[in-house]
Amino acid sequence: MQNNWTISRRRFLGFTGTFATGLLFSPDLLAKSGEKPVVRFGMLSDVHYADREPAGERFYRQSLGKVQECIDRMNQEKLDFVIELGDFKDQDSVPNEVKTLKYLSDIETVFQQFNGSTYHVLGNHDMDSISKLQFLGRVENTAVPATESYYSFNRKGIHFVVLDGNFTSEGKEYDHGNFSWDDAFISGSQVNWLNDDLKTNKLPVIVFIHQMLDDSKSVKQAVQNAGEVRQILEQSGRVLCVFQGHVHEERYNLINGIHYCSVNAVVDGDGPDNNAYMVVDIYKDGSLKIDGYRRATDREMKK
Repeated sequence: MQNNWTISRRRFLGFTGTFATGLLFSPDLLAKSGEKPVVRFGMLSDVHYADREPAGERFYRQSLGKVQECIDRMNQEKLDFVIELGDFKDQDSVPNEVKTLKYLSDIETVFQQFNGSTYHVLGNHDMDSISKLQFLGRVENTAVPATESYYSFNRKGIHFVVLDGNFTSEGKEYDHGNFSWDDAFISGSQVNWLNDDLKTNKLPVIVFIHQMLDDSKSVKQAVQNAGEVRQILEQSGRVLCVFQGHVHEERYNLINGIHYCSVNAVVDGDGPDNNAYMVVDIYKDGSLKIDGYRRATDREMKK
């Protein structure tokens, strides 16, 4: 796997203060020190909130406090928006729709404490116990109709695209847990929409999706028609980066000039030190810089 990131520092943020260690600056980052980004946004993924006991590395209940820390920090930054990359909520070991909806409401209440625009990407676990419409009707995607699971928006000369990989290979929507997490597909109508959206857009593009777009269909975490989607992204000639969740760890790929960046999960690990969230800066030359908190590492990605 090709690595084109410059790791600058790892930041550990406590509830009562900030502690930074391992400070390493690249010449590129130093050159950007006086340059202001065009767009700044906050990002986190795989919160998996549920009021249940831990299972393996997933500390579901702690995600409420971890997201609170994230939003408190984001409110101190001058951000254009905050986005989460899917699997926002989870469910009990014995699924209960009423409880699942409460978990969604509880974590969304914390998320909405951000003083600005908020966006959600659908993950497979977001349809555990409930439907897409139930999820979308209880979260706020700023200025986006509550019936739309994939959509796009503009901020200060950058075009942002949110995709929904939660369809089966037969084109059926994930619903009430009636799906397999490794059967992820971008529906035909969504592929057509994406093609049209990018053809009519003249701005640099950032794409958000829960599942992976940078692996072949032989990889279980990948969208099964990822190759078709990548071809559309590449043909547009304007896509800078694709941000992904789902795999619960940082991964990177550079394919035909497009960065593919998977990020750490909020839910994994005991205690606040195991939180993970980031601020992303986009510069006018098309480069991106990630300022990572807790387990999230700082990165720079050049155009």
